[in-house]
Amino acid sequence: MEAGALLERSCTMASTSRRLLLAALSAALLALTPGVASAATLDGSFTSKVQKPNYTTTACADGDECGVIQLTGYGPAAFAYRYGPTFEPDGTKGCYTVDGTLLLTLQSDGSTLSGPLTGVFCHPGGSEAQRGNPSYGHPFHEDDTVTFTRGTGQFTGLHGTAAFHTFSAGAVFNGTLTGTLSS
Repeated sequence: MEAGALLERSCTMASTSRRLLLAALSAALLALTPGVASAATLDGSFTSKVQKPNYTTTACADGDECGVIQLTGYGPAAFAYRYGPTFEPDGTKGCYTVDGTLLLTLQSDGSTLSGPLTGVFCHPGGSEAQRGNPSYGHPFHEDDTVTFTRGTGQFTGLHGTAAFHTFSAGAVFNGTLTGTLSS
């Protein structure tokens, strides 16, 4: 083989090796780069209990109800439920059609998810007429549908619906959130 052909073959092999190395490095970097999810499942719950001697009202900075919900796969997230203007009797004794907005903020990285909600708030019998601060005699349940329309961080580009159920009896307040998001 002549020197010119040998040099050309050597350059071609080096060029091919560089391309393969560049492709491998690009694939590795792409695998390490966090991407935006194309789908996500929301599955969470919370429970809080208050003992009357220790009761203090809790002011919510971003809503009328707030707390921390444990979301499977995401960890703890602050939730803030801001009441909307709708609170109308729905025809069932003690039940009202409600609206508002729900905001979730992951404690791990600050990713947010929010959207409007609509649902039904019910309190049995005359329980709303009980007085006291707090009397722990105000049982209620609320079943809402949340339409998540805005997300940041891990939720960027995702939207979907979820069921948000809250329930209180005595000094116990608990809730669940289940739904699916997609891009």
